[in-house]
Amino acid sequence: MKNETLKSDNQYLEFFYFKGNKLFPFRLNCKSIRSEMFRDDVKYKKIEDEKYIERFIKEYEKLKIEEKQSEIDVRMQIIFHNGKITDTICMGSHFGIKINGVRKNDSKSFLYLIQEKMYESEK
Repeated sequence: MKNETLKSDNQYLEFFYFKGNKLFPFRLNCKSIRSEMFRDDVKYKKIEDEKYIERFIKEYEKLKIEEKQSEIDVRMQIIFHNGKITDTICMGSHFGIKINGVRKNDSKSFLYLIQEKMYESEK
């Protein structure tokens, strides 16, 4: 039963993130990272590596809802395709996590896992 979730569910991740350390005079929301305005500044990466996705899900499931809901300054967006369900994860460059519009507690291990994949081979 457990193994059915691997490839049959068609799990993969899409990363949208800014090249380098872009600074803006205003806070970006989740929608703005994929807007026409930033088309030339955003990099895209699709991840289908099953081992990485397993690690991703472990960290992802540990994220807890934050008491105080507030806006974050979005620097990356991850679309998590999990079979029939698609989650939108927006993150700042050092802190701030929102999943489907709900603020989650910061997680260094989750952030590092994302950054490890984003910057692994800047090809």
